[in-house]
Amino acid sequence: MNRRLLSGLLICWLSAACFSIRPVEPPNNGLSEWISPSDYEILLQNFRTAISQRNPQNYLRCFAPEVFRFDPAAQVLDNGEAIWRNWSLQDEQTYLDNLFRRLSTQSGNSLLLEERDLRDVTPDSLRYVGLYTLRVNHTDTTLTTLFRGQLELTIRRNSFNEWEIRRWTDTELYADSSWSRLKLRFVQ
Repeated sequence: MNRRLLSGLLICWLSAACFSIRPVEPPNNGLSEWISPSDYEILLQNFRTAISQRNPQNYLRCFAPEVFRFDPAAQVLDNGEAIWRNWSLQDEQTYLDNLFRRLSTQSGNSLLLEERDLRDVTPDSLRYVGLYTLRVNHTDTTLTTLFRGQLELTIRRNSFNEWEIRRWTDTELYADSSWSRLKLRFVQ
Protein backbone atom coordinates (compact mmCIF):
# COMPACT_ATOMS: atom_id res chain seq x y z
CA MET A 1 0.00 0.00 0.00
CA ASN A 2 2.81 2.39 0.83
CA ARG A 3 4.40 1.62 -2.53
CA ARG A 4 1.24 2.58 -4.40
CA LEU A 5 0.91 5.78 -2.45
CA LEU A 6 4.57 6.59 -2.95
CA SER A 7 4.29 5.81 -6.71
CA GLY A 8 1.19 8.01 -7.02
CA LEU A 9 2.91 10.91 -5.28
CA LEU A 10 5.98 10.50 -7.47
CA ILE A 11 3.84 10.58 -10.64
CA CYS A 12 1.98 13.70 -9.42
CA TRP A 13 5.25 15.42 -8.56
CA LEU A 14 6.78 14.62 -11.97
CA SER A 15 3.60 15.72 -13.77
CA ALA A 16 3.62 19.06 -11.95
CA ALA A 17 7.18 19.67 -13.16
CA CYS A 18 5.88 19.56 -16.76
CA PHE A 19 3.74 22.65 -16.23
CA SER A 20 4.93 26.18 -15.68
CA ILE A 21 3.27 29.53 -15.30
CA ARG A 22 3.90 31.82 -18.24
CA PRO A 23 4.60 35.53 -17.75
CA VAL A 24 1.72 37.98 -17.98
CA GLU A 25 1.34 39.54 -21.44
CA PRO A 26 0.43 43.19 -21.91
CA PRO A 27 -3.12 43.87 -23.21
CA ASN A 28 -3.83 44.12 -26.91
CA ASN A 29 -2.70 47.58 -28.04
CA GLY A 30 -5.77 47.96 -30.24
CA LEU A 31 -7.99 48.01 -27.20
CA SER A 32 -5.72 49.74 -24.69
CA GLU A 33 -7.11 52.24 -22.23
CA TRP A 34 -10.69 50.97 -22.66
CA ILE A 35 -12.73 50.96 -19.49
CA SER A 36 -16.10 49.23 -19.47
CA PRO A 37 -18.52 52.19 -19.67
CA SER A 38 -20.74 51.39 -16.71
CA ASP A 39 -21.44 55.13 -16.42
CA TYR A 40 -21.86 57.79 -19.10
CA GLU A 41 -18.84 59.68 -17.76
CA ILE A 42 -16.64 56.63 -18.35
CA LEU A 43 -18.01 56.44 -21.90
CA LEU A 44 -17.02 60.06 -22.50
CA GLN A 45 -13.57 59.40 -21.04
CA ASN A 46 -13.15 56.46 -23.44
CA PHE A 47 -14.21 58.79 -26.28
CA ARG A 48 -11.60 61.41 -25.32
CA THR A 49 -8.87 58.82 -24.80
CA ALA A 50 -9.53 57.14 -28.15
CA ILE A 51 -8.96 60.45 -29.92
CA SER A 52 -5.82 61.39 -28.01
CA GLN A 53 -4.35 57.90 -28.54
CA ARG A 54 -5.48 57.61 -32.17
CA ASN A 55 -7.33 54.41 -31.38
CA PRO A 56 -10.07 53.77 -33.97
CA GLN A 57 -11.28 50.54 -32.36
CA ASN A 58 -12.01 52.22 -29.04
CA TYR A 59 -13.49 55.28 -30.76
CA LEU A 60 -15.99 53.11 -32.63
CA ARG A 61 -16.79 51.09 -29.50
CA CYS A 62 -18.33 54.28 -28.06
CA PHE A 63 -21.23 54.08 -30.55
CA ALA A 64 -24.29 51.82 -30.90
CA PRO A 65 -23.39 49.79 -34.00
CA GLU A 66 -26.84 49.22 -35.51
CA VAL A 67 -28.64 52.44 -34.63
CA PHE A 68 -26.01 55.17 -34.56
CA ARG A 69 -27.06 58.43 -36.22
CA PHE A 70 -25.13 61.66 -36.78
CA ASP A 71 -26.84 64.99 -37.43
CA PRO A 72 -24.37 67.55 -38.82
CA ALA A 73 -24.24 71.25 -38.08
CA ALA A 74 -26.80 73.15 -40.17
CA GLN A 75 -24.06 75.22 -41.84
CA VAL A 76 -22.61 72.15 -43.59
CA LEU A 77 -25.84 70.32 -44.37
CA ASP A 78 -26.03 71.78 -47.88
CA ASN A 79 -22.44 70.69 -48.57
CA GLY A 80 -23.16 67.06 -49.32
CA GLU A 81 -26.70 66.52 -48.11
CA ALA A 82 -26.67 63.00 -49.58
CA ILE A 83 -23.68 62.11 -47.41
CA TRP A 84 -25.45 63.16 -44.23
CA ARG A 85 -28.84 61.59 -44.99
CA ASN A 86 -27.86 58.04 -44.07
CA TRP A 87 -24.69 58.61 -42.05
CA SER A 88 -23.82 55.34 -40.32
CA LEU A 89 -21.10 53.87 -38.18
CA GLN A 90 -19.39 52.79 -41.42
CA ASP A 91 -19.21 56.45 -42.49
CA GLU A 92 -17.85 57.32 -39.06
CA GLN A 93 -15.14 54.69 -39.51
CA THR A 94 -14.28 55.90 -43.04
CA TYR A 95 -13.91 59.49 -41.85
CA LEU A 96 -11.81 58.42 -38.88
CA ASP A 97 -9.52 56.12 -40.90
CA ASN A 98 -8.93 58.87 -43.48
CA LEU A 99 -8.29 61.43 -40.75
CA PHE A 100 -5.87 59.24 -38.81
CA ARG A 101 -3.89 58.55 -41.99
CA ARG A 102 -3.47 62.31 -42.45
CA LEU A 103 -2.32 63.20 -38.94
CA SER A 104 1.07 64.87 -38.88
CA THR A 105 2.16 63.79 -35.41
CA GLN A 106 1.55 60.91 -33.03
CA SER A 107 0.61 63.24 -30.18
CA GLY A 108 -1.14 66.51 -29.53
CA ASN A 109 -4.59 65.38 -30.61
CA SER A 110 -7.16 66.03 -27.92
CA LEU A 111 -10.82 66.39 -27.12
CA LEU A 112 -12.10 68.57 -24.30
CA LEU A 113 -15.75 68.32 -23.30
CA GLU A 114 -17.50 70.80 -21.06
CA GLU A 115 -20.87 69.56 -19.85
CA ARG A 116 -23.65 72.13 -20.13
CA ASP A 117 -26.77 70.12 -19.44
CA LEU A 118 -28.14 66.63 -18.89
CA ARG A 119 -31.66 66.09 -20.22
CA ASP A 120 -34.22 63.31 -20.13
CA VAL A 121 -32.21 61.42 -17.52
CA THR A 122 -33.52 57.93 -16.70
CA PRO A 123 -31.71 54.91 -15.25
CA ASP A 124 -30.83 53.70 -18.77
CA SER A 125 -30.65 56.81 -20.97
CA LEU A 126 -29.86 60.52 -21.07
CA ARG A 127 -29.10 63.37 -23.42
CA TYR A 128 -25.73 65.00 -22.84
CA VAL A 129 -25.26 68.59 -24.04
CA GLY A 130 -21.78 70.02 -23.96
CA LEU A 131 -19.23 72.23 -25.61
CA TYR A 132 -16.31 70.58 -27.38
CA THR A 133 -12.84 71.66 -28.33
CA LEU A 134 -11.20 69.17 -30.67
CA ARG A 135 -7.59 69.51 -31.77
CA VAL A 136 -6.37 67.24 -34.56
CA ASN A 137 -2.98 67.78 -36.13
CA HIS A 138 -3.85 66.80 -39.70
CA THR A 139 -1.90 67.76 -42.81
CA ASP A 140 -4.70 69.42 -44.81
CA THR A 141 -3.72 73.09 -45.05
CA THR A 142 -7.20 74.14 -46.24
CA LEU A 143 -8.79 73.26 -42.90
CA THR A 144 -8.24 74.40 -39.33
CA THR A 145 -6.79 72.00 -36.76
CA LEU A 146 -8.97 73.39 -33.94
CA PHE A 147 -12.68 72.58 -34.00
CA ARG A 148 -15.13 74.03 -31.51
CA GLY A 149 -18.86 73.72 -31.15
CA GLN A 150 -21.65 72.10 -29.22
CA LEU A 151 -22.70 68.50 -29.29
CA GLU A 152 -25.78 66.74 -28.06
CA LEU A 153 -25.40 63.02 -27.47
CA THR A 154 -28.23 60.59 -26.89
CA ILE A 155 -26.66 57.95 -24.67
CA ARG A 156 -28.26 54.65 -23.62
CA ARG A 157 -27.36 51.41 -21.92
CA ASN A 158 -27.00 48.40 -24.19
CA SER A 159 -27.81 44.76 -23.43
CA PHE A 160 -24.40 44.39 -21.71
CA ASN A 161 -25.32 47.22 -19.31
CA GLU A 162 -22.74 49.51 -20.93
CA TRP A 163 -23.44 53.07 -22.09
CA GLU A 164 -23.12 53.88 -25.80
CA ILE A 165 -23.82 56.85 -28.05
CA ARG A 166 -26.88 56.35 -30.24
CA ARG A 167 -27.29 59.82 -31.69
CA TRP A 168 -24.96 62.77 -32.09
CA THR A 169 -26.12 66.25 -33.08
CA ASP A 170 -23.44 68.80 -33.91
CA THR A 171 -23.92 72.57 -33.68
CA GLU A 172 -21.47 75.05 -35.17
CA LEU A 173 -20.77 77.95 -32.78
CA TYR A 174 -17.79 79.46 -34.60
CA ALA A 175 -17.51 79.91 -38.36
CA ASP A 176 -15.84 77.02 -40.21
CA SER A 177 -14.79 75.14 -37.09
CA SER A 178 -17.44 72.52 -36.39
CA TRP A 179 -16.71 68.82 -36.09
CA SER A 180 -19.12 68.34 -39.02
CA ARG A 181 -16.70 70.24 -41.28
CA LEU A 182 -13.91 67.88 -40.27
CA LYS A 183 -16.07 64.84 -40.97
CA LEU A 184 -17.19 66.20 -44.34
CA ARG A 185 -13.60 66.83 -45.40
CA PHE A 186 -12.32 63.37 -44.46
CA VAL A 187 -15.28 61.09 -45.25
CA GLN A 188 -14.50 61.13 -48.97
